[in-house]
Amino acid sequence: MIETEISINVNRKSDITILEQTIIGNKFQFPVYIREYEFSYQIDFTSDYEEWELDTAILNSFPGYEFTTDLEKGRKEIRVQISRFQSELSTDGWGRRIENPLDETKYLVKESANKSEKFNPKIKVLFEDKEQYYFVNIVNGINSATEEKGFLLLDCFETDEAKEAAFFKDRLYKSPLEAFHSGYYKLSELVGKDFSTYIKNKNKENRKIQKLPRKIIRDFINACNASDDSSIVYNLDENIIFEERKNWKTIFETEGLSKFKEYLNSSKQQLCGKNFKIRSSWSFNLPNVTIGVKYFPLPTEGNMHPTQKYEQIRFVLNDEKIVSILYEY
Repeated sequence: MIETEISINVNRKSDITILEQTIIGNKFQFPVYIREYEFSYQIDFTSDYEEWELDTAILNSFPGYEFTTDLEKGRKEIRVQISRFQSELSTDGWGRRIENPLDETKYLVKESANKSEKFNPKIKVLFEDKEQYYFVNIVNGINSATEEKGFLLLDCFETDEAKEAAFFKDRLYKSPLEAFHSGYYKLSELVGKDFSTYIKNKNKENRKIQKLPRKIIRDFINACNASDDSSIVYNLDENIIFEERKNWKTIFETEGLSKFKEYLNSSKQQLCGKNFKIRSSWSFNLPNVTIGVKYFPLPTEGNMHPTQKYEQIRFVLNDEKIVSILYEY
């Protein structure tokens, strides 16, 4: 047997008499529980039937009201709330599990005026921080076979000057709002193509912007690998700032080209002769460029097969010169 648990919230206490009389009029053959709270009443009962007739009886008792499952936008007074629930373990008369057990709530609210919501046919779409605008163009239409009047959706979304455009022949819409919603979904294919073009153009422009910084940094890394001091400093600013960090702590810092050259020729230097490989992911936030590098340390007596190490170098560029280097390991 399929049991349905039914709960009714009466949010105006003065309505309890109407609800009681409505329930009595339905002549239920089971107990009905009524609980009183400070601001409301709660009615509960369990039936072997969904008791849909009760909804009609309640509507007849409250003229000018309607049941809805969607409270829409804004606030409406919920005068009565009715919920139905059936357990997932419920079975029919042959012992089979029911496929779609009830779990729904309806709200008794003032009837909505039959007024179509206004909308703006201009739709803004963000391509990252760039604003793109599209238009849903709608015109009056008629079904020549049935003389039914309605609205047609034009096959043009790029401009609002589309009176001569062809229209979609899939359907005649009953309202402008219905056509607008359909146009919104049809628009997605065009937006997808435009966004792909936008990304391609952006990547093309980025490659152009990043070409010189990539070359400068690659030349610097290659010079470090070759321990070629003159090539290392070729693209460095006279006031180059160099910082070395280990485990996020600064262990060496210097400013000026002459001091940096001294560092390169010292036993403490960490840049030369490591055979750095630049990893594929470059991070550009010009003038900042961060790269990951990897290399194998030279074997030692205590470690003949060292594991590969991963480190990071951040460059700051200005006027085609490197003005700052932060080396982290």
